[in-house]
Amino acid sequence: MRMGTVECHGTGEGVSKPASIVGRLGLSLFFLFFFGMGSLFEVFMLRESGRALGQRSWRKTPCTIVTSEVQERGDSESPYAFRISYRYDCGGKTHNGSAYKRGYSGSSTYSGAQDLVQRHPAGRATICYVNPANPDEAVLRRDSVLIGLAALFPLIFVAIGAGGIYFLWRTPSPAQSRPIAAIAGGAKGKSRYAVAAFFAVFAIAGGAMLYPLGIRPIARTLDATSWAPTPCKVLRAEVRSHASDDGTTYSVYILYQYEFGGRTYKADRCDFLGGSSSGYEGKARIVAQYQAAANPVCYVNPKCPSEAVLKRGFHAKLLLALFPLPFLLVGVGGLVYTVRGKGREASRLTVLTKRIPDRRVDSFSVLRAGDAGQAVLRPRFSAPGKLIGAVVVAAFWNGIIAIFVTHAGSFEKIFLLPFIAIGVGLIGLVVYQFLALFNPRPALELSPAVICLGGAAALRWSFAGQVSRITELIVTLRGIEEAKYRKGTSTCTDRDTFCEMELCRTSDLAEIASGQVGLVLPGDTMHSFKADNNKIVWSIEIRGDIKRWPDVKESFEIEVTPAAGRQERHG
Repeated sequence: MRMGTVECHGTGEGVSKPASIVGRLGLSLFFLFFFGMGSLFEVFMLRESGRALGQRSWRKTPCTIVTSEVQERGDSESPYAFRISYRYDCGGKTHNGSAYKRGYSGSSTYSGAQDLVQRHPAGRATICYVNPANPDEAVLRRDSVLIGLAALFPLIFVAIGAGGIYFLWRTPSPAQSRPIAAIAGGAKGKSRYAVAAFFAVFAIAGGAMLYPLGIRPIARTLDATSWAPTPCKVLRAEVRSHASDDGTTYSVYILYQYEFGGRTYKADRCDFLGGSSSGYEGKARIVAQYQAAANPVCYVNPKCPSEAVLKRGFHAKLLLALFPLPFLLVGVGGLVYTVRGKGREASRLTVLTKRIPDRRVDSFSVLRAGDAGQAVLRPRFSAPGKLIGAVVVAAFWNGIIAIFVTHAGSFEKIFLLPFIAIGVGLIGLVVYQFLALFNPRPALELSPAVICLGGAAALRWSFAGQVSRITELIVTLRGIEEAKYRKGTSTCTDRDTFCEMELCRTSDLAEIASGQVGLVLPGDTMHSFKADNNKIVWSIEIRGDIKRWPDVKESFEIEVTPAAGRQERHG
């Protein structure tokens, strides 16, 4: 039986190394781009918020609506406009107003303008808001102060950019001069509040966007399942293009006419999501379908007959409305994690040393010794499990990015390039894990099932599948210490390989297909244990090199207990 040789070592410096100046400059440009874009949008949002707050001082004045109608015009972007006139008295004089709200220039849909006509019919007495500095200036609707919540969204990018630059260039304290526990303990105060504030921005931004962009359209779509099916006539069906400096997007436009309750109505709402996106062919197919329809049907709200829709009930496109949900979940999850005081746990961390010393067993929970007989080892992650995990992560990431890319112009797509690159890399990971499914599968037996420090064991292995594809097999026993601690606003994990034993290295096909090796664990290392922030993990690593194909890489965790004398002493 072949015996393995052991090498015990440690870095004592953690896993991170200072980045080079060139690397820092490159990362700084990346974070500076985040900071610049976020700041630009933040200034715009704050300006709009200031204007909305300014209208809070305008006088609330009674008025009477004189005319209210939908006006059609040739503007391709906003072909329909809500035209209104109203009369109000201010300063002893009668004034005429025609502004619905500041910045209103029309609607891209007939339904959008028609809804305003229904809310403000001619002859109704209502309220307008008059600028005290200029009584001739009035609006029926003031700007919403909720636009201030939208200013929180760019703060995410500002925080990422500023935080990234700060932590990239700040001078860290030497790791050897202070223990990890002291570093984490000193940082847990302000850093925990900074992390909480960062996640709060995510949560508020996601929550503010989720209702208008997600919950409301979905609720209205599902509510329309009770609306009355009504025959309609298609007056116009076309694919509209929306050109700008950022590129061209497309939308489906269908104007239809129907009768309900003895009156004739017009509507052009296809669904409750609206918007435009890239991709002309799919929208052209929808338009062609309605152009050729002999008996098209729309669905009319019996409580408000002027409101109708062509598509009701749940459909896949509704999932796009949930794109703010990840921001909300990340924010709430981060807040819960932070508020529960994870930073306090860092004070219980130990320092990684050159070699792990004998530690007090009562400081940690020692893993129970199992059956001393033979054990069939199981890999930590199965090949199908790795593939499923890669698919889930890739689908989630690329699904979110696809939503933004679909609705982004060329300029915004440049901003999204780093995220698109990550998505492509995740797709590559899925392909890699899929190919790895066809690799030979190792089976390992360890005797005894649980090894004590200073004890001996026998390891046997065999492969199922095309073993001839493996050119070299390496079997390694590895002991790793993991320690989590807080560093600034980040949670870091130091991993120190304190013991490494190469059990076998062979290119012989017979030995690769089936073999065994003996091993003796050194007695001056550390047994397995697990705590909230610390772990000692012993594992057997199998690596089989395959040319021009994903290698066989499997990890099998094993249990190592204290030596017999130590067990009695601490029992």
